[in-house]
Amino acid sequence: MSQTLYNIKEGATLRCSLGTGTSQLKVPQSHGATLQGKNQATIEDHVANVNIMPFSMCTRVNPPVPCTPSILLKWINGKKDHKVREELALLNICIVPCVHGGIIKIEESGQQK
Repeated sequence: MSQTLYNIKEGATLRCSLGTGTSQLKVPQSHGATLQGKNQATIEDHVANVNIMPFSMCTRVNPPVPCTPSILLKWINGKKDHKVREELALLNICIVPCVHGGIIKIEESGQQK
């Protein structure tokens, strides 16, 4: 069974595999494309505390500590046949690793269905 692919826009819900909460994707600068009135995201929107906010507490240690994502790579699995300003569009199947060991995924695209 194939998964329905959605382009991602500002406000999408993110979850880290080590985090105790969710956060929302921020796309403060327009890439020149919008979806339902919000900025469309690209694989470049991976910067901690700019695009990806903390996920409450990080469970990599016991007791959990405040989550401060540290991201060195762009999102993986961008839409190869759709570019926004020369960058691949972000899809709901994209992931990005945190250097603390977590995997950040898109839980909800932010699009109205």
